[in-house]
Amino acid sequence: MSEQKINVAFLLPTLETGGTERNVVNLVNNINTEHYATSLVLGNIYGDFVSQVRREIPIIDLKASYSVGLFFALVQYFKVQKPDVFVSAFPRINIITIAAKIFSGVHTKIIITEHSVFSFLPVIAKTFWRGMFARFFMPSICNWLYPKADAIICVSKGIADDIIKTVNRALKIVVIYNPVIADNIYQLAQEPVDHPWFLDSTTPIIIAVGRLVACKDYPTLFKAFDLVLKNRPAYLVILGEGPQREILTQLADRMGISQNVAFLGFQMNPYAYMKKSSVFVLSSLQEGFGNVIVEAMACGTPIVSTNCPTGPGEIIKDLQNGILVPVGDEKNMANAILKVLNDKNLAEKFSVEGKKRAEFFSIKKSVKEYEKVFRALIL
Repeated sequence: MSEQKINVAFLLPTLETGGTERNVVNLVNNINTEHYATSLVLGNIYGDFVSQVRREIPIIDLKASYSVGLFFALVQYFKVQKPDVFVSAFPRINIITIAAKIFSGVHTKIIITEHSVFSFLPVIAKTFWRGMFARFFMPSICNWLYPKADAIICVSKGIADDIIKTVNRALKIVVIYNPVIADNIYQLAQEPVDHPWFLDSTTPIIIAVGRLVACKDYPTLFKAFDLVLKNRPAYLVILGEGPQREILTQLADRMGISQNVAFLGFQMNPYAYMKKSSVFVLSSLQEGFGNVIVEAMACGTPIVSTNCPTGPGEIIKDLQNGILVPVGDEKNMANAILKVLNDKNLAEKFSVEGKKRAEFFSIKKSVKEYEKVFRALIL
């Protein structure tokens, strides 16, 4: 008689482009199908990553864009589907998930995942009202609901420490680093790039990858890049979309650097761009983990990153496999970039050591750790 599979469902609002969404797709695509029946539940079937989900993975569309609608849709989903394990992401969605499970009366095991620094939620909220909610109501609600989760998976130790301080109650926390490196990343990195700057090997390219939002602090990167240009020719390429694109385009114009800055939007294969760049720079004020750092390391690209909370300091060992600089410090950032561009031996060292470090964050390793949590809750 064959073993009965454990039903595991993952919830996201959509599959628009973002680190958390990419992580969930990597998980659902790679969980062991012999032991687990995996499905993906979406508030709305939308986003560039929908096409990346394996065809055999069921996708359930709740058709719910707002919190109240999502709550009632989830209550009904739990009553009908009764999954063994249900995994959600994002604090607002986590709260709705726990509440819906309670109201539905099912015995589903709830795992909530945290990808952002809890105390930064008011700052990184997508709207003013969500920011106000995060500042004044979220801590109290989480103090009540989060202990009712069967497990809380944090994607870095820094996030775990921050939640423990914010939610001052006993929590079942497990730290599992993001599932970043797939076997095909090395092949994808070899694909050609048709942008003319990548055909000119004489001028180094600085690359940044991430959503065009305030917490990525692109203005500091622009200031650092301006200082770099005062020392040597270079290009800055930015991959990603977001609400601040027009603001950043105008800022580059005002600073007089727009001729050397290219906004190339979201790219399904950012690895080919990373591989052909001279240095990868992350200028964030805050990160949950920093998938793009690991991806760039796997591509052999030297790294310069802010030592922001949280993630980069857990990935990068300063001056061994990259350089960490203070948040919001364009002078230190520019000096670090120039150090990599001007020292081929240092750049080669970061490339070799970065590739070694990236292997630690494989999808296979992360999936096994998630499956361990599933088994502990069910068996």
